[in-house]
Amino acid sequence: MKVLRSVASVLVSYAAVYLFFVLIDPVFYRMFPGQYSPGSVPPTSLLWICMATFAVASVLGGWLCVWIAPSRPGIHLLALIILGEFAWTVSAAGLWAAWPHWYFLVWMLAVWPGCLGMGALGRKTSKKQAIASIGVS
Repeated sequence: MKVLRSVASVLVSYAAVYLFFVLIDPVFYRMFPGQYSPGSVPPTSLLWICMATFAVASVLGGWLCVWIAPSRPGIHLLALIILGEFAWTVSAAGLWAAWPHWYFLVWMLAVWPGCLGMGALGRKTSKKQAIASIGVS
């Protein structure tokens, strides 16, 4: 059971971050019509907005991973970061010719502070406190 929970802490956290982006894309399409659309590279200002949303998602993903982890949360957090970096590298390889290179590099570096910072906070918050803070009984 502990192994299953360990694997789930990483996969569920990654899925939550991925879902965040799947849900935020349509919002960006409506907020920035013509500038943020499928198949085109957004202007630099929107790329920075994407970066900021990614920072928020990585913070939440890091917290969720540490919160779900049955033990040794730092190892689970590292596994989440490695999984995310691998997935982003594969994605960047496919888009490298069309998108600005700085975007991929900054994105890959941005995940570390967010995940690690929120992961540290997640370790200090008990599960009871976390559930109470979001209003779940």
